[in-house]
Amino acid sequence: MNNLLLPRGFRRYKAIIILQKINITGHIGIKSIQILAYADYVAIVGRNKNALKDTLVNIESKARKTGLRINDNKTKYTEVTKAASNSDHLHCGKYDSEHVKEFNYLGSQLNQTNSTSSEIQARILSGNRYYYAYGKLMKSRALNGSSKLKIYKSLIRPIVTYGCEAWTLTN
Repeated sequence: MNNLLLPRGFRRYKAIIILQKINITGHIGIKSIQILAYADYVAIVGRNKNALKDTLVNIESKARKTGLRINDNKTKYTEVTKAASNSDHLHCGKYDSEHVKEFNYLGSQLNQTNSTSSEIQARILSGNRYYYAYGKLMKSRALNGSSKLKIYKSLIRPIVTYGCEAWTLTN
């Protein structure tokens, strides 16, 4: 039997169908599991490990029926808690997910203490890199002030403020 290579978009479509069957409406305040998905990136947010394991097993079984598989090497988990976590791995069926203190999801840094300070520092650092990359343009006398402002507003400021809507405000 020959293997059929599916276009990437078709695999995405199949994944969306699977997740729609699993994810019911509502928010994490009234559910024990919330599934967040964008393209090939899926985050499962749960109130406890058992609900997380059940959802992962459910997704895996439905994915296997449609010919999709979960990449075990890219599957990681973290616990968002004030208490120190002593877990190394999350065992779920045939999957053994590594415990990490922080990870990137859709370009934003998430960590187990739910602190945004490292994310903000990384955004400022990225903005500085881009500013200095365009330093010759920004200091050039050939460009007027409004052109430099357009460069700043369209290239540098979005890098610094990406994801800021989800940052937790503190004193």
